[in-house]
Amino acid sequence: MIGKSFIDKCINTDVITTPWPHQIIENTFDKSVFEKLKTQCIEKLNFPTTELVQIHPKDYKEYGIDFYDETLNICESLFENIKVLCGQYPKYRWFENLGVNAHISVTPPLPWQFHIHQEGLEKIWSSVTYVSPENNVGTKMYTAQNEKALVGEAPWKPNSTFIFCGEEGKTWHSYESNENTNRITFNLFIMKYRKKVVFYTN
Repeated sequence: MIGKSFIDKCINTDVITTPWPHQIIENTFDKSVFEKLKTQCIEKLNFPTTELVQIHPKDYKEYGIDFYDETLNICESLFENIKVLCGQYPKYRWFENLGVNAHISVTPPLPWQFHIHQEGLEKIWSSVTYVSPENNVGTKMYTAQNEKALVGEAPWKPNSTFIFCGEEGKTWHSYESNENTNRITFNLFIMKYRKKVVFYTN
């Protein structure tokens, strides 16, 4: 199953310690699964936009995206393995009630940019899988909240995934597209909720 395969790759991928702990997974999904997602995103999500668009599973059909069952399976697997996933990191947040948020993110071309941030304090584990286009800008990593503190980038490569556990005052990062096209990613977050939920759809 797609969820088990994803978990196995997360568990068996080394944590890179600099500039702060993170993982980069190559060939995240099986070729047929990724091609299904990529083809739909290319067809449906290359619309003109000047604002960030987040498409949650409850809205997949509205955008012609047929990836709900796969998303649900991944989220169920994440929920069942929260401790194992976070336990690979030297530090991570924890809350009594946790759930999984999934969405497809469409980042508009430059000059739109998401500012340097440390990750929302409600998120304990974050995953971003690059989908489309073939060439774009990866997630940029910093040691402080300013441009001069840029020290690395998780390279953009379709079907690769950037993962980390947010730490306050440490995991500074930003993202943007290039000036030519939308930047499409598949995002997963384990995070705090009012009650335990396997799959949070919006």
